[in-house]
Amino acid sequence: MIQKGNIQHYFVGLAPLIFIGCVERFTPKTLVFENNLVVDALLTNENKRHMVKLARTYRFEDEEPILETNARVQIKDNLGATYEFIETDTGTYLSSTSFSAVPGNSYQLSIGTTDGASYVSDPVVAPNNIPISNLSAERLVNDFGEEGVGILLDNTNNSSAPTYFRYEYEETYKIVAPNYDPFEFEIIDYTPCDGNFYEVGIKLRTEEQRICFGFQKSVGVAQATTTSLTNNDLVDFQIRFIDRTNYIISHRYSILVRQYTQTQDAYAYYEELGNFSSSDNIFSQIQPGFLLGNIESVNEPDEKVLGYFEVASVDQERVYFNYADLFPGEALPPYAVNCETPGNPLLVGLGYHCDGMGNCDGACESPLIEAILAGIVVFHSVNENRSADQPGPYFTLPSPCGDCTKLGSNVVPDFWED
Repeated sequence: MIQKGNIQHYFVGLAPLIFIGCVERFTPKTLVFENNLVVDALLTNENKRHMVKLARTYRFEDEEPILETNARVQIKDNLGATYEFIETDTGTYLSSTSFSAVPGNSYQLSIGTTDGASYVSDPVVAPNNIPISNLSAERLVNDFGEEGVGILLDNTNNSSAPTYFRYEYEETYKIVAPNYDPFEFEIIDYTPCDGNFYEVGIKLRTEEQRICFGFQKSVGVAQATTTSLTNNDLVDFQIRFIDRTNYIISHRYSILVRQYTQTQDAYAYYEELGNFSSSDNIFSQIQPGFLLGNIESVNEPDEKVLGYFEVASVDQERVYFNYADLFPGEALPPYAVNCETPGNPLLVGLGYHCDGMGNCDGACESPLIEAILAGIVVFHSVNENRSADQPGPYFTLPSPCGDCTKLGSNVVPDFWED
C-alpha cells in the first residue's frame, strides 16, 4: 500500500440546517383499460434463430409490461414448412432451429395463448435484399448551420420498382479520461461517529480506468424510400449527424448500420409508429393509441392486437474514423463533464465535536469519504497548502474525469480496430 499523502484531520464548526418540505404525491390511474396482446416479431434473411416477443398492454400506473408466457408460437411458409418457437425467457420465444427468410416466399405468424385465444398474421412476402454499396463519414454543415460529422449511405437497386428501407445503428466510441491519475483513494479508517480519527490515503490503481469504450443504439424510427426519386438509388442518405461538440467523436468512433429492406406495408406501419413516439419499441411506456398492424384475433375479430409481424431483408456495414481525420489540428470537443475546477471536500464535516473517548455529536459523516463511497469523485492531488478557504486534505474531480468506467466499459470490443 502506498501511503503518499496520508492525512488525519478534525474540524469543529457549525452544523448545517436541513429543511424538509412535504408535498402530497399524486399518482395518476388508468380509467379505461383493454387487456390486449402486444407482438414484436421480425423475420429476416439471416440464417439464425429468430425471435418473437409477447406481452400485454398495461396500465399507466404499472411500472412495466406484463409478459405473455407459455404461448404456442409458429411461423409457416407458403411451401408447407413450419418453424416452431420455444420460450427461452419470460415472454421471449426463439425458433427451435436456425432458418432464414427466402426472398419471394411468404410467411405467416400464428400464436396461441394459454387462455385458448388464437392469433394469426397476414401472409408476408419476403422482399429482395438491396445491399449497402457505401457507408462513409464526412465533415459537413447540416441544415441548421451546425458543423459536425454526417454518416452517409448509398445503395444501388437494379429493379425499377420503388423500395422501402428502415435503419438501425449501433455506435461505439473510445473514451479517454482527461484527468487520469495512476493513484486512487483508499479509505483506511472510517466508522462514522465512533470518536476515532478518519483516515484516507491513496494507492496505485489496479483496474484500467483511462481508456474505455462507450456504446449506444439508435432510437426512433429512421426510414427511406425511393418512391420520389428519378431512379431507385439512395445517394448520401444521412443515417446520423453528430455535432462536432459531441465528446463521443473525440478520439475514435465506429458505427454499425443495419439496413432493412421492407415491404410497403411495413414501411407505412413504422412511419405511423414514428409519428406516435420517438421510440420504435412497442413495449415502451408510451402507448398513445391503437396502431393497426397485420395481426388479428381468430376468436374475436373485434379484439385489438398491437404490434407487427415484419419480414425483411437485411444488410449491414461498419465504418470507423478518428477525430483527427476530419478535424486535423483542431481542438477536441468538450468532455462529457466539466473537469476544470477541482473540489476540496472536508475529511470531517463542520459541526463534528468529539472528545476522543467515543462521545460525539454534530454531523459526523465525512464529506470526502461519503463522496468516495458514492463513486462521485476521484483523486486529483494532495492539498499541500491547506487554508481556511481550502481546508480539505485532497483536491478531487468528478469521477468521469479520471475514471472512464463511469461512462463506458474498459473491455475492448471484439470487433474494434485501431
